[in-house]
Amino acid sequence: MTHTITIETKNDNDLALLKVLAERLGLSVWESSGEDDDIHSDQKNALRKFAGSWGGDETADDLEAAIYNARNDQPRDVEL
Repeated sequence: MTHTITIETKNDNDLALLKVLAERLGLSVWESSGEDDDIHSDQKNALRKFAGSWGGDETADDLEAAIYNARNDQPRDVEL
């Protein structure tokens, strides 16, 4: 099981110390800065704008059934 914690450091020395301690414990270390959060936020907002939302009355189960029922898995002759 993976757990993630966020620790905000005040300077580079504190960050370096925490990274060394984590590595000594055999933990994987992933580093990001506040600038990364801004980029991820912009990407998420762009995705929401692009993806939109669904306004139908169907439930998720209804949509899933419609997709599965519309499939055509019959063999067909293909000439290569």
